[in-house]
Amino acid sequence: MTTSDAAARSLLKDPERFARNPLAGTGKTLAQKYWYFPSFMKPLFQNMLGYDGAAHKRLRGLVDQAFNRTSIDDMRPRLAALADDLLNAIDTDQPTEIISQYTRPLPLMAICDLLGVPDAERTKVAHWIAPLSGPTSAWGMLRGFPGLWRIMRYFRVDFDRVRRHPRPGLITDLVAAEDAGDRLTDDELLAMVVTLFIAGHETTVHLITMGIYGLLTHPAARAALHDHPNKLPLLVEEFMRFYSPVMMTKPHFVQQDTVFEGTPLKKGEQVAALLIAANHDTARFDTPEELIPNRRPNAHLGFGHGPHVCLGMQLARAEAQVAIERLFTRFPNLALANPNTAPDYTRRIGIHGLKRLDLRLAR
Repeated sequence: MTTSDAAARSLLKDPERFARNPLAGTGKTLAQKYWYFPSFMKPLFQNMLGYDGAAHKRLRGLVDQAFNRTSIDDMRPRLAALADDLLNAIDTDQPTEIISQYTRPLPLMAICDLLGVPDAERTKVAHWIAPLSGPTSAWGMLRGFPGLWRIMRYFRVDFDRVRRHPRPGLITDLVAAEDAGDRLTDDELLAMVVTLFIAGHETTVHLITMGIYGLLTHPAARAALHDHPNKLPLLVEEFMRFYSPVMMTKPHFVQQDTVFEGTPLKKGEQVAALLIAANHDTARFDTPEELIPNRRPNAHLGFGHGPHVCLGMQLARAEAQVAIERLFTRFPNLALANPNTAPDYTRRIGIHGLKRLDLRLAR
């Protein structure tokens, strides 16, 4: 793993030596590397997170076309309405576990909204995807397979339905996305939609949760939000840097024997960028161990860097800003239910987030 900002940036922008696709380094594709996965999952290996070069550029270009049709700012009123609906349903007479009741369902509902999943079908889609959001063990992954099979079957049917009867949403845009006569295949469409659910959901859950936790444990940050609510975007960026909910990138495969940052690496070995280390590098940030609400500049790597920089980072930012604003506006005196209890962190490798967060919601 890299341990500095400079090394992380160098790794993530050096496709000649380091690749997401293991083929050049190991002689095996992702599907071959994970041969033990059920056959129904094999189409998911055709997602752009595992490709490089021209193959990645093709998929990213087609998806960018679809993503750019959806203005994230236009979604903000809808995100606020979704947040308010969730807050309305909470019983405030007793402590609230805010992750299960607010910070986890909100991003999932937002992705359904973005994709254009029909209202009547969102509950079952959320039920199928829930076990896949943040498994911490092999058994947890196995428990998610039935839901994954159902959701893949559902979207294959839905793609045909959308072709016959287009409806508002990103699925329609993805089905229609075309560049010089090139379109996404059904397997590529499926990989993209499932990736949006899994990768886009869990990251945002922890960004929102850690932002709430940060405001409740850093009085200066909470005072800054109260005095200057228009500075919330800056604060969210600092949460992303300080907590780094995604602590590391996916592994990159060494394509040739090389020396990187003084370390000899052999073809086929794996190296990842430790983003949380980069985001706390004193060579990049002054006093990185402090959460500074109005930190500027703040060139963090929380959303990655280079060709694989997070596609949905603008949506994640908007969701976090709206979720935090609605919660603290509605309950300005909210507090930790158990302030003297140590935080309960998730054990999922590569994720920096809480397993649960109990609050007292007070107006």
